[in-house]
Formats: sequence, structure tokens, C-alpha cells
Amino acid sequence: MATYNLELLKSPRLCGWLLEIFSRILRIPILGRILLELIKRKNKVQHMVNFASSGKLLPLYYPIHEMAMDEKEMHDKMVKKTPLDLRQLATKVKSQQEQNDSSFRHWTITDYTNRYKDGTTTPSEVAERIIEIIESMDRSVVIQCNVNTLTKQAAMSTERYKAGKTMGILDGVPVLVKDEVPVAGYVKTKGTSYIADHVEKDSFPVERLRQEGALIVGLANQHEIGIGTTGFNIFYGTPKNPYGNNRQIHYYTGGSSSGSAAAVSMGIVPLAIGADGGGSIRIPSSLCGCVGLKPTFKRVAIDMSGGCSVSHVGPITNNVHDAALAYAIMAGASDNDHRHQSQHQPPVHLHDYVSNLSDSSNKSLKGLRIGIFEEHVNDSDPNVLAATKKAIQYYVSCGAEIVPITLPHLGEIHLAHGITITSEMFSAMERHYLSSHFNQMSPETRVNLAIGRSWSSVEFLAAQKVRSFAMNHIEDLFRNKIDVIVSPATPCCAPILQNDALSHGESNLAKTGALMRYMLFGNFTGIPGIVFPIAYDNETALPISLQIQAAHWREDLLLYMADQSQKILENGVAKPSSYVNVLGDF
Repeated sequence: MATYNLELLKSPRLCGWLLEIFSRILRIPILGRILLELIKRKNKVQHMVNFASSGKLLPLYYPIHEMAMDEKEMHDKMVKKTPLDLRQLATKVKSQQEQNDSSFRHWTITDYTNRYKDGTTTPSEVAERIIEIIESMDRSVVIQCNVNTLTKQAAMSTERYKAGKTMGILDGVPVLVKDEVPVAGYVKTKGTSYIADHVEKDSFPVERLRQEGALIVGLANQHEIGIGTTGFNIFYGTPKNPYGNNRQIHYYTGGSSSGSAAAVSMGIVPLAIGADGGGSIRIPSSLCGCVGLKPTFKRVAIDMSGGCSVSHVGPITNNVHDAALAYAIMAGASDNDHRHQSQHQPPVHLHDYVSNLSDSSNKSLKGLRIGIFEEHVNDSDPNVLAATKKAIQYYVSCGAEIVPITLPHLGEIHLAHGITITSEMFSAMERHYLSSHFNQMSPETRVNLAIGRSWSSVEFLAAQKVRSFAMNHIEDLFRNKIDVIVSPATPCCAPILQNDALSHGESNLAKTGALMRYMLFGNFTGIPGIVFPIAYDNETALPISLQIQAAHWREDLLLYMADQSQKILENGVAKPSSYVNVLGDF
């Protein structure tokens, strides 16, 4: 049995009118079915079905991790030792203005709240500045901003600071939310021109953010319906990666949370919310040089209609501590999610992260077992591989132990994820696909939905059997052999939006699959993952990022590891080529 069998997806790259025609042919009953079966055959879908049928696997649909008694006791001890105190946690990091060196840093959550407290500026002044910035841009980053609502929110926050009675640790801090995450008072479009869901009630994570005083700036752009990895959007426009030393070249931000990552990277907001069904928080965060956290499945209690068994909501920030703050606020159980799935989680804590912050001299990773799947790590571009190996050596120098691992049948696992997420998305979008809205969809979206429509019940059930295999394997790895898995975040830097894709987009399954190479296992099994920059490409100045994944519910360990990794960037975070200095003149 080959230990590494992951291959690039096989399908021709199509763009322009050829893609438009192809997307329409796929809806023709007989001809479309023949073409889709050819794509399946080229990508060895039957091999996945055969593997699922070869053992005694039972299907598993939702990746809910059921804790053993000793695991429950471990989390209870962690909570008791380091109880979560948001206000205390918010004081544990220096603001940018307290830093001694002159290297570039983004403004942090603490910078905003400190400046409000000392009277340097107010939430109203910041909101006014952000509104000016948004109104000066096209809609490729921020697609909706209710100016009146934002102005009123900011005025109320300003009054609270004057009275010395703030709501919470995010009072007056501007936050953007991905278009598919419900925000009261906004119209959820999922990055389309044909969906217009008027939202009356905040989703659970947005409600939590508001309870801490966050200013919801508006909705961020995304890849149409979240079914792509580049961030291309034919209706609102495709955001440009803030990094890259040649601003004449349009580098993708990655997707699908494209606007969220771009807004954080270029400094519009210090925090944005993304959703991740196949890397959609982590891919754009990686390509835009941000910190992106995909929590454990249902750690943040929200039901997502598209990709319901693989989607996770989490924060995109420009530093690890802000990611920890946002995670601590949004995480937790709800009484209203599907079948109370979020009730299976342990109490929210940041044990390993907080323990490290309380002892700034403790920078050792001694005893930490890092799993490395070498063949998988090596399947990346030379610049990415070199940066990843440098990071691994840094961890070794800090005392970590490298444990060789394998993720067997990764090819089958990736196909199973693809079958699952495209089936779920087609189910959510069927009425649009079969209506006149079909003509308003981008051709790439049509192609992906046609693929989702094509799966048989045998193929879908086989995919869930493969998920059962993957869950069993990863739970055993974390229970008995390792603490974390380290890999590149993406195998390459941000790809270029080619001129021939400007009018109709592109269907490039090989590129899509490559960007998701290190992502899908985490979505399919529900384990948490975090990405952060570790280098910049010598030629393009584009970010190169690392991913760390851990056992279910161990976000505290991920944040601790990411915090320990900041020294890997010897010269600190690089300033993006496109940057707005929101607090700079106050």
C-alpha cells in the first residue's frame, strides 16, 4: 500500500466563453452526465468507493468527537487551573504603541481599546475613517456597510467610554463578517446577485461578538456561494491580494473568505469572521499573511446550510493574541444548533496558551510531539518547502520531538470530502441551479454544482465510510502518538488571476485541489487548525504560511504553538503593499 497517494485533480482548465459553454452543456441530461462520468473516472472515484467497501466501515456523517472519560477529566482540570477571564486575557499583550522596536505591526484589538480609553480617538472617529475607506474602494472587499447603523453603534460605544462603562473587551473594535454568516439587519447574498436573505437575528458567533461591544462594520466579499478557493467573484469583483511587490499583477487572495482576509491584511479591521468548509478561512489567511483559526467542528455553535458537515466558523486576525480573544468570545455551546451538537464540547479554555502568557520566560517546547508526514510536506513548491523545514528545525531547537506519521488513503479522503461538500452545496442551491438564477451564476459555480448534483447514493455513502476511517485514524494518532501535526498551509504562494479569466472566471480543479492540499483532512474530521506566516517569497514578497493541527477541542495548544512560532519570522511581519493606516493619524 502506498503511503502517499494524493494526486492533482484531473480536469482541463477552462475560462472565457469555453467555460461558459461547458457549464451549460453539463446541465444537458445525457451529454452532461457522460462528461461528468468521464471526470469521475479520470479522478478514480470508483477506487474510493472500492476502498470504502473493502472493510467493515460504518458511515459517519457529522465529525463529532466523543470524549473518553480521561479526556473529559483533562479538560476539566485545565479549566479549573486556568479559568477563562476575557478581561484579564485582553490585558496580556502589549499594544503596538508599547513595542520598543520599529518594525511594522498591524494595529491590534488592544491598540483600538487603549486609544479609546486614553482619549486619543473615539469609536465614532474610527467608524468615520473606515466608512471613508470603504466608500473610496470598489465592492471587492466589503460588499455591504450600513452606514447609519454603524454610526449609531459607534456613537453608543463612544458614550460608554466617556462614562467609563464599556460593554466588553471588543467595545468599539471594528469587525467584518463573511457574507454567508448571518448578521441582523443585513442581506445575506453569499457573494451572489440572486440570493437576498434578509437577516433578522444574529448568528451565535456574531451575537457573542456584539455582547462584547464589537462594531459590526458590514459584510465581507467571498467566492460565490463559497464553492471555490481563489476568491474570484464575477458580481462584486475579485479582491486583490494586499501583498506582492508588483501591483500591476493581480494575485488572488484565496477563498472563499476572500474579503475577510483582504480586509484584515490591508488594515481595514483588526478582526474578521470567516467560514471554512475546505480551507476557506485558512487558505486566504495563508495567502494574505494573516492568522486564521478553524476551530473544532461545532466549537463555535452555528449551522451552515452549505457544507453543513464540514463547515466551521472562526476568526481571521493579524496576530495570534487577537485570534485567541476572538476564539474565546465565539466558542461555546448553544441551545439552538442542530440536534444540540455543540453540547458535546468541553468547557471553553485556553490552558496552554494562557499558561505560557503568564510566564513569558517559558519558551520551551520540550516534550511536545510533532507529527510530520514527510511525503505530504514535500509535495509543495521549493520556497514553501524550505520555509517549512526551517520552521520544523526551529521547533526542534525549542525541544520538540519530531514523530514521523502517515495519513493513509489521503487520496480517497480528499475525494470523499469533495463528494460531501459539493453534494451539500448542491442541496442548498438546487432551487437556484434549476431556476432562472442559473444564468446569473458564474460558470465556475455552475460547473461545481453540476459535479455536486452528479454523485450517486453509493458514492455519497462511501464518502461517509471514508470519513469514519479518517476519524478513527486521526483520533488514534492524537491519543497515542502525537500532540500536533505540522505542514505547509498551502503548497504555493498566491496564484495570479490571469487575463483570460477576468470575464467569466476559470474552472481549474487542479489549482483548487492544490490550494486545499493540506486543508481537507481537518474539515472532514473536524480537528482544529491554525495558519500563520513564516516567510515571504524572495521574488514576489508574497507570504508563505504554516499550518498546525491538533486533537479535537485543543485550540489552546494551537494558539500556544502559533505564539511560540513568532520568532520564525526573523524580521517580523512585512508591511503589505496595499495598506490603510486606520489609527495612524490619531
